[in-house]
Amino acid sequence: MVVPMPFLEGIMSISNRPMPFSAVDGELLRVEDLRVYFGHHKAPVRAVDGVSLAVRRGESVGLVGESGCGKTTVGRAVMKLVEIIEGRILFGGYDITSLRGGNLREYRKQAQMVFQDPYGSLNARMPVGQAIEEVLHVHKRGDRAQRRKQASELFHAVGLNPEYLGRYPHEFSGGQRQRIGIARALAVGPSLIIADEPVSALDVSVQIQILNLLRDLQRNMGLSYLFVAHDLSVVRYMCDRIMVMYLGKIVESGSSERIYSFPSHPYTEALLSSVPDVGKGLDSRKGGSKRIVLKGDMPSPTRQIPGCPFHTRCHRARDKCRVDAPRLRRVHPYQWSACHYAEELLEENRTASGTSKSDAF
Repeated sequence: MVVPMPFLEGIMSISNRPMPFSAVDGELLRVEDLRVYFGHHKAPVRAVDGVSLAVRRGESVGLVGESGCGKTTVGRAVMKLVEIIEGRILFGGYDITSLRGGNLREYRKQAQMVFQDPYGSLNARMPVGQAIEEVLHVHKRGDRAQRRKQASELFHAVGLNPEYLGRYPHEFSGGQRQRIGIARALAVGPSLIIADEPVSALDVSVQIQILNLLRDLQRNMGLSYLFVAHDLSVVRYMCDRIMVMYLGKIVESGSSERIYSFPSHPYTEALLSSVPDVGKGLDSRKGGSKRIVLKGDMPSPTRQIPGCPFHTRCHRARDKCRVDAPRLRRVHPYQWSACHYAEELLEENRTASGTSKSDAF
């Protein structure tokens, strides 16, 4: 069952201009040319530099990239936790970029965040049941008895014993604490969940439990996910579409299967090469191929790099890349790339996989 959005009526009253799309289109979230800068205006840190994306109802969209690429900041900007320099955020067809006060609180009933560090996101001095009830209290949901009952139901929904509501965060394992974080995010019945690397701090054996829980909740509640991660195998398991970020920009996007089967940007190619895979590693040794290792660290986001922002580390860089910044363009009906030579890379991947040209292009 998809959660209704009655708060949109209130937002309509403060939005005077027509929006370019509506809920009929199936889009829940749209971000347009988002920019988030930090630091001094003379040398700002361009954490997010012109990102555009959309998330449909019931869809999972993954944001991937190295640490420092800006993916978490995108999620925080959607939640209105950081100041936006430029761009627009639309939710359900209405502009929420400038929301403040009570209207912002109403929006956050429909958009919630699951943080990377489950222990750091909980108050160590507050019982976990009280932490969930606090969310319901802030949003004026029921009396004390009703809030306690709902906290118990949420605990049950995420696979925890309601008898543990009186315990403190340090009395739970990492996986259990992340389940508590998910329960807290679900407390007000959101339509959109921003999941900021929700399993990166967990043991591998626990990760799949949390991922399966998120998928079950999505199927049962009609949730949409903006899933932030650096583990591409996790993103492939969770997401319908993937967007690859580098230095605050989207360098490639497309359906999950397209990105994994036919990467069209050298950075995506390098990220996929770094995914641990014993079978692929043995095959590469036999065939003489080598893992792609990027040189150096990601440049400082305070620098304005001429040409393609990735050319300083790219294993395929040419003279054109150093002077001409590529735009994000369609290279396949379900794939976009910001690389001058995307078609060449697609052809190489097609030939290596033995796929027909009609399937690759």
